[in-house]
Amino acid sequence: MRTLLVFLTLVVAGCATVVPAPGPAPAPVPVQAPSPGPEFGPPLEPGPGLEPAPLPAPPAHAENLAIAGLLLGARTDAAAGRLVNAAASLERALRIEPRNPRLWQELARVRLKQGDYAQAESTAARSNSWAGSDNALRADNWRIIAHARDARGDAEGARVALEAAERQR
Repeated sequence: MRTLLVFLTLVVAGCATVVPAPGPAPAPVPVQAPSPGPEFGPPLEPGPGLEPAPLPAPPAHAENLAIAGLLLGARTDAAAGRLVNAAASLERALRIEPRNPRLWQELARVRLKQGDYAQAESTAARSNSWAGSDNALRADNWRIIAHARDARGDAEGARVALEAAERQR
């Protein structure tokens, strides 16, 4: 029992942290700006003709580099007929960015090519739920839904979906 108590005391003491006493702060190291050499020319002074160039505006829909890579890979796989790989890449991208309506639409297109019409329809509908005010995206999704319904033999449902696509204009 005594050995256990000593052991636990050592374990708890090992978890303690020691805060060093405050001492004088280290002196800052002076940094000297390089003088302009012949390769740089004379220093530029701000003036009327030397205004800094404005930064370019960010793209309207900047995508994560990982998402862009997965999307490119999925499109390449789909074009080559590797639909299972394309779907896997898109599902991986959706785990990173689950609210991206373009990813859902791409997955709906792949499901349509795979002949999985029910999944194509529900995935396009999910894309619509995240599309916000992007009417072009919504119209494309309704066309995917129409195609899926038509392929399942639901002509009336396909007609209704096409009408919904036309209303998005």
